[in-house]
Amino acid sequence: MNSDTLKSKCADELASVNRKRLKKYSFVFLIILAAAIFCELFVFNFKWVGSAFDKPLEIKPEFVSGFSQNGGGSYRTISSNSAVIQFKDINEELKYLRFSPGKGFAGRTAEIVISATDEANELPLSAPARIVAADAERSQYVRLHFSGKVKDLKIEIKNADGYTLQNDCAVLNARVPLMFSWMRVIIFALILMLLYILRPSSGVYKYKTNMKNPVQRLCAAALIIVCSLVMWHIINLNNDMLEYHITKGQDQYYSLVDAFKHGRLSLDISVPDKLKNMENPYDQEKRDKIMSLSEYKWDAAYYNGKYYCYFGAAPAALLYLPYNLISGGKDLPNYIAAFIFGVMVIIGIFLLLWEVIKKWYEGTPFVLYLLLSAVFSAIVLSYPVYKADFYIVPITSAMMFAIFGIALWLSAERETDGETALVPWRLAVGSACVALTALCRPQFLISVIFGVVLFWKYVFGSRTLFSKKSVKQTAAVCLPFVIVGAVTMLYNAGRFGSPFDFGANYNLTSNDMTKRGLVFGRCGLGIFTYLLQPLEIDAVFPFLHDFAPIETTYQGLTLSEYMMGGILFLFPILLFGVYGLFRKDLFADKRTYAITLTAVAAAAAVAVLDAQMAGLLTRYYTDFSWLIALASCITIFALCAKYRGGAAGKSLIRMTLILSAASLALAFLSVFAHSEYTIRTANPTVYYNIQHLIAFWM
Repeated sequence: MNSDTLKSKCADELASVNRKRLKKYSFVFLIILAAAIFCELFVFNFKWVGSAFDKPLEIKPEFVSGFSQNGGGSYRTISSNSAVIQFKDINEELKYLRFSPGKGFAGRTAEIVISATDEANELPLSAPARIVAADAERSQYVRLHFSGKVKDLKIEIKNADGYTLQNDCAVLNARVPLMFSWMRVIIFALILMLLYILRPSSGVYKYKTNMKNPVQRLCAAALIIVCSLVMWHIINLNNDMLEYHITKGQDQYYSLVDAFKHGRLSLDISVPDKLKNMENPYDQEKRDKIMSLSEYKWDAAYYNGKYYCYFGAAPAALLYLPYNLISGGKDLPNYIAAFIFGVMVIIGIFLLLWEVIKKWYEGTPFVLYLLLSAVFSAIVLSYPVYKADFYIVPITSAMMFAIFGIALWLSAERETDGETALVPWRLAVGSACVALTALCRPQFLISVIFGVVLFWKYVFGSRTLFSKKSVKQTAAVCLPFVIVGAVTMLYNAGRFGSPFDFGANYNLTSNDMTKRGLVFGRCGLGIFTYLLQPLEIDAVFPFLHDFAPIETTYQGLTLSEYMMGGILFLFPILLFGVYGLFRKDLFADKRTYAITLTAVAAAAAVAVLDAQMAGLLTRYYTDFSWLIALASCITIFALCAKYRGGAAGKSLIRMTLILSAASLALAFLSVFAHSEYTIRTANPTVYYNIQHLIAFWM
């Protein structure tokens, strides 16, 4: 048999295998779709099934208190903070109550408390408060669980002064209609299909990562687009954030752009004499006694009688200034800037993990690369999508530069004639990216340490850096730092008189940061709160909740927001990074272990630094979560290389899938869990529709 015939036979056999595989997956996916539709009808809509034969009671409610009658008796207006509707002499077992706030509540919610006397309670038994949304029909049907026949039932409506109710707003033993959701069907089916594809015994794990393959590049690009669209959609769920950039305190970059346009370093905003005459203008309590918040610029750096923007200037120069010039003086909304940098972060993560795989873990399954890239993106962007305001812009821009910088440094190594050479332009661009973090958020300069880890052997081993024979490579590494460093130091010196003073301590905020200092007593609290604090979870959507105040015995000022818990609990996939610290034997190349160790140590250091400099703020998770995520991905790649195939390999895949699913679920739920600037108050219709689509048993 000649070679052409053999090739033709192999191609025919491969095509036959692919047809069989396609037929198998098509059949399974059809079954999954049918199962999803079945679940939508008979599981997610169990209220419809359970009430199909119920007969609504023809008992009219009595509007007992808190109402005034309008419209010839067709509707009532709530005239107090607490209004009461009552049903008397029911003497029936009750299943479902329908409470429909009606047109008077359009776009709003009503908090109701239901109480009843029944066969077990002669005095009224009150159930927990329930939120009903006028534009979320699923929220309006409440399953009652009183004992036996109900005698009397009362509905108290709270904090709805001025809204109107129809006379038939409440119906006892109502039939719940079928509320079919194609969106839930599709999402549920896609989740099941994905779980089937990614099951440990799946054949997809035999396809190794090779981004030279055009199909793999297309898949990676498609996933980047999907992640970006999800980010955009979630940002837009919070209506308040879409207009938040016009509020006071969100215009720092707008003021900085105006200053740049007029050739100034200080902001072109007049400083009141009251502030200038204060002995200590950074004392908030004293400042607020002398003047109102509207009289001075909150969170601006105040130094020598002038206001400055202490936030990194790079985002303003890269996005805000060009937009202002092109649009004829308009200001770029902060959520748009956060989205742009967020998309670049996603692209950077895909690039960074690909470079890690290409250099050290070529046998990594392609689906594992895609999965970890998506999970990594979800972890680091979970806060920016919740609150895409001004404060997150310098953080996401710095993270973008740090991730791209490390990826470019990794890609600078090239094999030529059996020898490793460093590509100067990649070194230069990587160094420029890392250096630019100083002009976004200085904490991210810690990423410089990865350069030390990566290039140590070239400096002290092969002498292909910082030697006479490597002038070009050495200049490529160093020159960007020199240029960006010089610009940064001149910028700092021109504002605050010192090339090393970024001005953060001079901000007019909630405490005097010029006196804050570095105190050892804050270190443990920072590590515990940012990394190790357990989550607060209950049975009510979104199941995860933030909490405050932070419990501590520290005898001094502790600044904190409502916190979610430590990131090792919030994103359990990150436990792999910590595990990697204790398994040096996993890493065939000592640099991969060094990167893992460095990343986790750097994350802990940044967490402590943030706690020392500013306090315990949720957005600071973004400063260091990416570091542990990188360590976790490298550890998983190393485990996969060591235990490829067999029972151990399948167990690894199973554990990775479980922790990835948990991390993605918690990242999604955390968007809804915040109690400040929430989607719940900004867009209640969306919030309560999502609540009842997920927690369908409510």
